[in-house]
Amino acid sequence: MESPEPFPDFPEPPARPEPPAGRRPVRCALCGRPLTGADSRRAGLGPACDAKLHPPGPDIRTRRHEVEQDPLPGT
Repeated sequence: MESPEPFPDFPEPPARPEPPAGRRPVRCALCGRPLTGADSRRAGLGPACDAKLHPPGPDIRTRRHEVEQDPLPGT
């Protein structure tokens, strides 16, 4: 008895994209998906996971804090 193909009308899954030469694959720390953008790779989080951890509003990661400081002696 011949065994037919399991799903004759089902398309073959797309091939996973290969990372560019010289770059090792970096995955999201939360969901494990591959990261492609430079900012995502630097942060270690994809855009969706980053939004879950850091809701919209002032970006606390780049905010500068003004500090009262005495003038340096001799200036």
